[in-house]
Amino acid sequence: MTLKNINFSTVLTVIMLAIFASMVAISFGYPAKARFMPLVVGLPGIVFCLIQLGLDLFRSPTESAAASVGQQIAAASAPEGSQHEELPEFGPHTARQEVVMWSYFVSFIAGVILFGFYISVPIMLLTFLRRQGEASWKFALALAIAATLALYLMFGRLLGIELHPGFVTRWAIHALGLGAI
Repeated sequence: MTLKNINFSTVLTVIMLAIFASMVAISFGYPAKARFMPLVVGLPGIVFCLIQLGLDLFRSPTESAAASVGQQIAAASAPEGSQHEELPEFGPHTARQEVVMWSYFVSFIAGVILFGFYISVPIMLLTFLRRQGEASWKFALALAIAATLALYLMFGRLLGIELHPGFVTRWAIHALGLGAI
């Protein structure tokens, strides 16, 4: 990657990586229960930033040029009267997408509070990948299981942090006489 290939997205990714890394480093000075949230947010953030930087580093200049050429060809092949100004990033045309994303976010938070991480994470991933990502059932299910397993191994085993089991889940397990969580 040359300096010419560095774009705003890459710079933003580096800044976010620095924020997440600092957050995780500082959290180790906190008591065990107080470092929970910085680790839950920071560790996956670091992983995703590193993945994005890897994608940015290995993107060849020809791929960037090909994308630009593809946009020019699409613009040139559009009928004469149909060329519109480029829409702003946010506005009335993105309202539906924003409502959908906020619905996923609020549903996930409610799911974690009610049913806990180990139930909410796979359901959220499976639902999101199937509906928004249009992934196959096999891929979506495999990724949901893998992410839940990684969550359990990272926080439950490696860091020894108990993730919130959910109020409904805790009550149901207690009501069924299966033990207390």
